[in-house]
Order: sequence, then structure tokens, then C-alpha cells
Amino acid sequence: MADWFIATEGVKVVKDSASLWPQIITAVSSIGAALGGVGLTHHFTRRREERADAAKLESERLYISTELVFLLEKFAESCADVAADTGEDNNDPQPIREPTVDYPELSYQDITGDWKVLQPRIMYRIRELPVLQSEASKAIDYVKKADFPGDYREYFRERRYQYARLGIRTIIQVRRLRKIAGFPETRLAATCWSAQPVLWEVWRIERRRRAKEAAEHRKLYGTEPYEDSMG
Repeated sequence: MADWFIATEGVKVVKDSASLWPQIITAVSSIGAALGGVGLTHHFTRRREERADAAKLESERLYISTELVFLLEKFAESCADVAADTGEDNNDPQPIREPTVDYPELSYQDITGDWKVLQPRIMYRIRELPVLQSEASKAIDYVKKADFPGDYREYFRERRYQYARLGIRTIIQVRRLRKIAGFPETRLAATCWSAQPVLWEVWRIERRRRAKEAAEHRKLYGTEPYEDSMG
């Protein structure tokens, strides 16, 4: 009797289970669809966030690039003024040649953009410029102290050379910034009297003179004089 009851109930369970399969399949399909929908929603949300982050990064890069480009171009033009300055005699009974152009100041204090959006290398090179200017000033002062008073020939040569180098280095960073940001070419090379050709001409003349002096130094002393590179 008990076996018959178990068998009967088993048949009923099987029948009931069979009738539930469409509902189970539907429920599983619904769950799968829901999970798939959640996954797609998460995927598209992540894509939107990535695009928003990329757009923000690009916007910040354009902003600080704009700030730096015009600041550095102004500084490069001032460097060209120093590089072209041969001085003028004052009105003393024994005239002394004096500069007609002051040294420019390079300060990033007013830059409000985020430096971290720039490539590390270009950020380093731009941040390095005030240090290079300080080194240039020390080299100029050293030559001036050793030069003969009056026309200060060597002093003005060093002054022009150091600021030609500094201006060229600045323009190199300007060009890199403009390329990264997709800006037009700099106007510092637009004409023969623009900053870039003036700086290059002063630099080339001084490099030729220094190369000649270095050759004479090697001939006399058999050693190389100290000379740094453009970098």
C-alpha cells in the first residue's frame, strides 16, 4: 500500500514538474535577460565615463597649453631682444657700454591650469627654463667680472649668446606644446626679423667663434675647453 502511494505521488510530481518547465524556462530567460541588460548598462555607462574623462583631460590640456604657449612666446621674444642688444655708451667722460634691454622674468605664478595633464618630459623642460636662466645669469656675471671695463666686449658676447640659447630652448617647447594641442605654427618664425631667426643667427655666429677659440685652445694646451650643449 505504501509503495503504491509513493509511486502515485511520484507520478504526480513528475507530471507537475513537467507542467512547470515552461514557467521555469521563462523565469530563467527573464533572469538572464535582466542580467544581460545590467551588464550592457554597466558597459555603456563605463564607456560614457571614459569618454567624459578623456574629454575633460583634453580640455584641461588645451587650457594650460594656451596659457603656457603665450607666456613662453612672450619670454622668447624678450630673449631675442637681449640677444640682439649690443649696448650703448653712457655719457661719462670715459664712456662705458651699458645694456639697453633688461633681462626678462619668467614666472609661472599666474598659470592656473593643471600641470599634471602635460606629458612628463615637456613639463620637465618647461619647468627647467627658470633654472637655465639662473645658470645663464651666473655665466654672464662671471664673464663680466673678468672683462675689461669700457666696451665690455666679452660680456656682451656672453650675454647675447646665453639668451640666444635660452630663447631657442623656449621656442622648442613652444613648438612641442603647439603640436600636442593641435595649435597653428608659432608666429615667432614668420619673418626674418621675428624672434626665432634672430635667436638662431646670434647663436650660429657665437658658436662659430667659440669653435674657433676651442681649436686654438686645443692647439696651445692640448685639452678641450669646457662647453655645454644645447640640450
